[in-house]
Amino acid sequence: MGKKVNRLFSYIYYLTQMIRTYILFKGRFKKCGKKVFFGRLSMIRGGNYMEIGDNCLFGNNLRIEAITSWLGGAVFEPSIKIGDRVVINQNFHCTCAESIEIGDGTSITANCGVFDIIHPYEDVSKNPREAKIETKPIKIGKDCLIGMNSVIMPGTELGNHCVVGANSTVSGVFPDYCVIAGSPARIIKKYDFETNKWLKTYESISNRS
Repeated sequence: MGKKVNRLFSYIYYLTQMIRTYILFKGRFKKCGKKVFFGRLSMIRGGNYMEIGDNCLFGNNLRIEAITSWLGGAVFEPSIKIGDRVVINQNFHCTCAESIEIGDGTSITANCGVFDIIHPYEDVSKNPREAKIETKPIKIGKDCLIGMNSVIMPGTELGNHCVVGANSTVSGVFPDYCVIAGSPARIIKKYDFETNKWLKTYESISNRS
């Protein structure tokens, strides 16, 4: 009896959150798929530049921003595309002024950030926050797993089925089926389809110019 009651309460909670998501967020996106769930205290800016697929789950305390203008009159056309079956846990921060894509089935664990914006610091006469921003697009492949407290930096490309270790700072281009970790992150394992095993490697990443 207790299990049935727990399942009933879980279903009621899920249903109420789905209704809440529909009321608060449905009309705020360029596209929002079916069965999309948002947790509490989510901050969404520029939703008309965001596309979200079906069956996505977003945790509490999200901050997702599509930046269309910046100091000095700069104008941007941002694009945030989130595929089907994406799960993003609590305290996620994403800022986009050009392009960020997150592939189907990808999971992003707690306290992670994804940013395609660079605040130049070279001119020491300017506060970096007030300098003209630069952008580099980000693409995260399908079925990736991003570990806790990791940051995906501008210009990063992750192939399909990439696993990012916790506390990593990721910048560069990484192939399919690899494990990367560290700050800065590097490839530590690759999947070998001949042996059907994950093999250790210390190959350097291919950085964008």
